[in-house]
Amino acid sequence: MHRQRIFSALLLVPPFLLLVHFGSPLHFALLVSLAIGLAAWEFSRLCPAGTDRGLSLLSVLGALAWHVGVTSTWGVAGVGAAVAGAALLRTTLLKTESRVSLLQAAWIVLGTGYVGGLLSFASALRALPEGRQLIYFVAFTTWAGDIGAFYIGSRFGQLPLAPRISPKKTVEGVLGGITAAMVVAIAGSPWIWPRFWWAHAAVAGLLLAIVGMLGDLCESAVKRGAGVKDSGDLIPGHGGVLDRLDSVIAACPVLYALVRVGWV
Repeated sequence: MHRQRIFSALLLVPPFLLLVHFGSPLHFALLVSLAIGLAAWEFSRLCPAGTDRGLSLLSVLGALAWHVGVTSTWGVAGVGAAVAGAALLRTTLLKTESRVSLLQAAWIVLGTGYVGGLLSFASALRALPEGRQLIYFVAFTTWAGDIGAFYIGSRFGQLPLAPRISPKKTVEGVLGGITAAMVVAIAGSPWIWPRFWWAHAAVAGLLLAIVGMLGDLCESAVKRGAGVKDSGDLIPGHGGVLDRLDSVIAACPVLYALVRVGWV
């Protein structure tokens, strides 16, 4: 498992960085669209009330429409209303128990907002004037937080963090992840993301690490409710796309907000 994690990272990270560095915001948005589609499909399969292709298709289309709404002149409120209407219409056409169909409709709306709504901010970050720096920052700090939490928690973890949701996560792992994210945030401020003064980089790294870990716990709670270990098996050693992006999904909107309010 450990070797698979390293191999998958070595296989996927370099192309991602090359796309960020040499590609345009449109190229990056297309990559994000692919990630949103795959993650929304995985999320749809975790519905506690059961799932089917119709539920998955609506979830994917709704999440992608939300992404288009964020990256263009569309109104995301209109997208949300359309998805909710389509999900409710689906409940009237199904011949299943009304309670099940309503839960599935709510799951479609939740998945659309969670995956499409939050991950769309990655494209919004890349579209900003210093978008490359911002994508580097959110990627490297969340990766550092995940890696630090994994290794410190595996080696020194004793105090359970949330045993009912994720028994393997520990307080020591959280502290290790936060420390790693802050160190990477400060280390990169002179040359990878020079727009970040080191003190602001440290605080931003701290916030993204905390939010990223909360995102990880939220996804763990969803998987716990569905009774599965991973959201999928597309990425060897990591699970599904949703497993790999759960921290980034939560961190991107926070960094975008920090930029918009002028804090970084």
